Amino acid sequence: MTYARSQHPNAPLTVEGRRRMVVCVVDQGWTIEATAERFQVDAKTVRKWRDRYLAEGETGLQDRSSRPHRSPMPTPRSTRRRVIRMRRKRRWGADHIGHEVGLATSTVQAILNRAGEGRLDRGDRATKTKPRRYVRDNPGDLIHVDVKKIAGIPDGGGWRLHGRGYPGEKATNSGRAGYRYIHSALDDHSRIVYSEILDNEQAHTAADFWKRAASWFESIGITCERVITDNGGCYKSGHWHRACKTTGTTVKKTRVRRPQTNGKVERFHRILLEEWAYIRPWTSETQRHHAYDGFIHFYNHHRSHGSLKWATPTSTLKDNLPKEHT
Repeated sequence: MTYARSQHPNAPLTVEGRRRMVVCVVDQGWTIEATAERFQVDAKTVRKWRDRYLAEGETGLQDRSSRPHRSPMPTPRSTRRRVIRMRRKRRWGADHIGHEVGLATSTVQAILNRAGEGRLDRGDRATKTKPRRYVRDNPGDLIHVDVKKIAGIPDGGGWRLHGRGYPGEKATNSGRAGYRYIHSALDDHSRIVYSEILDNEQAHTAADFWKRAASWFESIGITCERVITDNGGCYKSGHWHRACKTTGTTVKKTRVRRPQTNGKVERFHRILLEEWAYIRPWTSETQRHHAYDGFIHFYNHHRSHGSLKWATPTSTLKDNLPKEHT
């Protein structure tokens, strides 16, 4: 059994209506204008169906696909491959990739959809309220500090490389691989970051990290006026407060159960997980650690940010940075 193609509900003419229309013109000698008025259509519509009828007969009165015969400006294959490669390597959204390759966001999304890469497994948590966003006026007005704990990688790789239940997995679970603690200090205004991978998150470790971070910021022309942290034990300690006093920095804390107050550094740590820590199956902690400095350089100097209108952190500080940091 075959089914006739359904007509659009607002279509003024069916195939039979088109046949009657062209008969008025071709066989009965009606003028184009009189026929258009009779069938309540535009004169160019009458001419179109008349010409198709004269060229193809009644077959020409059938509906045709609206798909163009050719695409005069298709996206080059090399560009499509670059889009997919950036998605898989960086896990960026369509708007970010579009900025990097010079394509419209809709075009990038279409390329990703066709390649089966249209959705990311991990996305922003849905919230019912619109977030309140702010940016400090000057570099150093507020530095966000936090620690991210991640599992270490045993020599030869872990379950991400070999799969769950691989031989020797239980041995690594006993603590041989351990954990690493990423301490990060991020400038609210420019998003430029100083970060280190350390062995713990104890008070003296966090305090010593802050002294090095403040010194690094000072070397690029940023004076740390205020620093904000959560209410973790290492940030409530005397070690932390004395370290901040040494650098002349005012200590601030996030509101209880409001981690979004420190959201900029939280977002940075999520970028770390997606674009560095789990971007590939590392074979050892040493291998992943060696790649860290390169990623931080890429983040500060080459990774554009939508919140900075697609500028990079260092480009927002180009008037402040010493030559060796540009």
